[in-house]
Amino acid sequence: MSPSARRVTANFFNPGVNSDDNRRAQGAWLLLISLGVFFVATIMLYAVYVVLRLTSGTERVAPFYLPLNFIWTTIILIAISICMHLAVEAVRREARTDLLRYLTITLILALAFFGVQSYGMILIVGRFADDASPNRSLYGMTFVLALLHALHVVGGLVAVGVVYLRAWKYKYDHESYFAIRFCALYWHFLDIVWVLMLIAFGIAAALSKTPGGA
Repeated sequence: MSPSARRVTANFFNPGVNSDDNRRAQGAWLLLISLGVFFVATIMLYAVYVVLRLTSGTERVAPFYLPLNFIWTTIILIAISICMHLAVEAVRREARTDLLRYLTITLILALAFFGVQSYGMILIVGRFADDASPNRSLYGMTFVLALLHALHVVGGLVAVGVVYLRAWKYKYDHESYFAIRFCALYWHFLDIVWVLMLIAFGIAAALSKTPGGA
């Protein structure tokens, strides 16, 4: 990586970081890019399957329904991203009370995400078990994608927990807060991935209800 690229990467994660944090930033970018490629490929495969299955016209396809819980979990993820952004701003100001407050809210919201998302996934499993139409496999694929995303949310929850404990022990200040910055970026990433998944799920639901897909 060129010196200019290193500066951009470092500034994006933590302005004024040292060389160790520069290396961590590069590793973090590689992680996010790798996960991004994985999720984009998975969503594209899902989309291709949806189009081929629901527009073939060779079989009758029953309507595909999404749980409303997925809308609520989207709102929760956006709220988490906002809280993590505020946490980064708080540590830059060395406002420890605000930092701990935003991290606490993030932990509560993350736990709420699992509760709401779990119920939505249970509804999908119920549809998969009851639906005898050819698009029955769509519920299975949707469940797998939602599960993959939820497993990565577990990683985000653990990361926030670790950051919270370190913040409680005064481990961060305005010059050293790479972990908080990366944690925030990771949640932003999960937010974007989920929105893309929700769009793909919505396309599947719309196609299944059109005359050509029914």
